[in-house]
Amino acid sequence: MTLSNIMVSLDASSGTPARVQLACNLAKRFDAELTGVAAQDPLPISIYGKGSYLDNHIIETAAAGARNELAKQETVFREMTSGYGKAHLRVYDREPLECVISECARCDLLVARGIDDGNSGDIIQALSPAEIILRAGRPVLITPSDLDDLPLKCAVIAWKDTREARRAVADALPLLRKAERVLLLTIASAKAETNADATEAYLKCHDVQCERIELPETANVVQAVTGLVRDEAAGLVVVGAYGHSKMREFVFGSLTYELLTSLRTPCLYSH
Repeated sequence: MTLSNIMVSLDASSGTPARVQLACNLAKRFDAELTGVAAQDPLPISIYGKGSYLDNHIIETAAAGARNELAKQETVFREMTSGYGKAHLRVYDREPLECVISECARCDLLVARGIDDGNSGDIIQALSPAEIILRAGRPVLITPSDLDDLPLKCAVIAWKDTREARRAVADALPLLRKAERVLLLTIASAKAETNADATEAYLKCHDVQCERIELPETANVVQAVTGLVRDEAAGLVVVGAYGHSKMREFVFGSLTYELLTSLRTPCLYSH
């Protein structure tokens, strides 16, 4: 297993240059193709509404604004990937989220923005990391806005014996192999086995040695993950995402959303 094509989403946020640089550095590590995706809908429904009357002046102004924004994103991509011959940019004048999701068919890993940039605007809202994780069909690496490289001295696997977590471990193997240390974090449970032995054996079969860390059942998962990341100066977290129904997450809350809003470390999510 390797990474042959890494994709990075571009948008109007201030974190885009660092995100593209991080994706480019990662592509160089794996000698992978790097595909940038920039998209801007000139007439987003969220601004104008369905059935709105738009005269030619509004249409021309919106189109010019979209072209200007896309030109800025193209400039950023060219600057951040200068000298890397395997970098390619795909530009669309359509709804950004749908373009990114469609392009995921060509990649092994998507590098996307978190929700910490503090910017507003339609394109930022459209590229919701939660929507991307749910719909991409690929592992999604969510990165902080100020980080331009992926340190792999230590990686943390937030393990629970679920379909999503098993998928995440498999998806993360190329990155885990390059990590100097891998920590397998589990929360003890009286109701079910953590199945951590099987996961450790799986990792070993793929030349990944891990250290086991088990916390008591009373531990708060988000606090446990963020605390371990802080204490071990981890540079990557691996998590299975959105393993419950929407109704259950509405009633009891979503662990994935809590991590998205609190974790300031690159996190690979798989759904």
